[in-house]
Order: sequence, then C-alpha cells, then structure tokens
Amino acid sequence: MTYHILKYTDSSLPDYLINEVKKRGEYSEKKDLNADELKKAYEETDILLVSGGTKITKEVYEKFKNVKMIADFGVGYDGIDVNEAIKRNIFISHTPNVLNDDVANTAVALLINVTRQMIEAHKFIERKDWEKGSVMPLGVSLTGLKVGIAGLGRIGKAIAARLEAFKCDIAYFAHSKKDVSYKFFTSLKDMTSWCDALIIAMPSTKETFHCINKEILEKLGPNGFLVNIARGALVDTDALIKALDNKTIAGAGLDVFEHEPTVPQALFNRPNVVLTPHIGSATTYTRMEMAKLVLANIDAFIAGKNLVTKVPGTRDA
Repeated sequence: MTYHILKYTDSSLPDYLINEVKKRGEYSEKKDLNADELKKAYEETDILLVSGGTKITKEVYEKFKNVKMIADFGVGYDGIDVNEAIKRNIFISHTPNVLNDDVANTAVALLINVTRQMIEAHKFIERKDWEKGSVMPLGVSLTGLKVGIAGLGRIGKAIAARLEAFKCDIAYFAHSKKDVSYKFFTSLKDMTSWCDALIIAMPSTKETFHCINKEILEKLGPNGFLVNIARGALVDTDALIKALDNKTIAGAGLDVFEHEPTVPQALFNRPNVVLTPHIGSATTYTRMEMAKLVLANIDAFIAGKNLVTKVPGTRDA
C-alpha cells in the first residue's frame, strides 16, 4: 500500500525528516497545493505531518475523512482535538522526552538572563556606558532563590535538577505529590506567594488557559520573576504587560507567546524582559532526535504496530 503523507504545518521541519518521510509514501505540502490538488489531498491523505501548535479541529477532520494517523513533531499537542481523533479511531504520536534537556536548559538560561540582566549588560557595553563611568544595577543571585515550578512533569523535573546546582530552594505545583524532595503545593496561588521566581512548565489545556493572570502576578510580587517555556496561552499577556508597567513583578523571561509569531511591541526594549522566539528545543541534536522519533512512530504505524510514543488516551494498533 502506498501511503499519502501531507505536511500540514507552515513551520519549518528538518530536511532529514522530510527526506526520510518521502521514502515512506507519496509526500506533499499543503502550502504547495492549488485548490484542486488540496481537494484531492483531503480525499487521499493517510498521514498528517504536523508540528506543536498546529490546529487540528473537528472541521479539519471533516475535510480529511481518510486520515489514519497524525504525526506531531513536538511534545505539545494542545492544538489537536484529541477527543475527536479518538472518536475517529485515528493514531496520534508526539515526541516527548527527547527535548527535555534543551527546554530545561532554555528555562534556566532565561532565569539567569533576567535575574542577572545579561541582555541589558550587553547593551550597557555597546552604549559605552561603562566607558563613561556608569555602573550597572546589581542583579539577583540564584543562590538561595525560591523557585516555584508550575508542573513537575518530565521537563519540570529536568529544570529542577538544574536549579539544584545553583543552590535554589525549589518547590512545585501539581495535582498530585511526586516522588521528589521539593516542597509541594496543591495551590498555584500559594506557591506563587512563596516563590521569588515562577517557571511555567505545564501543558496548555482549557483548564490552564490564562492561569497566570492578574491575581497570580500580584502574588508573585515586585521582587518576583516569571519564566515561561510551556505555551503562551498559559499567560494573560495583557495582565503581564500591565504588571511590568506597574512594577507589580520584577521581570520576565519568555520563550513562548499567545499569538506566535506575533509578539506585542509592549514587551520590547524592557531591561527586565528577555524574549526568545520559541527556541526551547531548537538545537541540532534535539531536532534530529525529534525527527527520528517521528519516523519511528510512522514506521510503527505502517507496520501495524503500536506507536512508540502515542498521545495519551489515543488508540493502539
């Protein structure tokens, strides 16, 4: 059987992945198809190749009536209507675990950058402020810093492990206690009141939408820092901008945004804000490992075997 595989995302995917996918069936990309070709793709596509954040709604499923598998190049699958896929008996894979280290590294990098004002220090030198005799404001030490991690899954645990080396005091918020020695909070509000820095590492769901809101930011307080490496939808952007304007919080390090790739200009050029363009897993090593895992899942599907890393709750072979 020849499988028809459609890349249904505008995001760039590794050349290695695309070249290997082409060996596994008839390959096409949505962006390259005219109206007639797209109509044909709706009828023939067996496998949708997507990336984290790609929207696969009920309306999309209605178009792709013969889709049998969705292969997600990413750990997050919040854009995919998983319940609808389950109803339609569709396989869904994603790429957990292989990106834990680099995303955790990015979270810590953002925390260091915003607490020690690294970007502002760079600009300080470029402006020749140092030569002129100016003095950089003092930064905040990570030693002894109370860091609360919202979500202690695979990535949250990797972040915590790194923060131990910086002698941080670590706590976490989760729905159930984990087998770790860190402080445990069942309330995000309570943990935020306790911590000096709040790192968001939770999945994006209907329940967690804008969970970082005006109230939480006020709990974080004027000496508190926010870091988000999860999903932009978790943070109420308007509330965050107001909190920064009013000095409700001390600063923020953000790798993800509500309406990517558009980022509000109100977040630009702030000495206490560090912005990165969703690069948490963007290293050559990790992207290659993600590509290999996508291929392993596609191969398992073609062979009639259980997926290597299926989305929880979705079907097996």
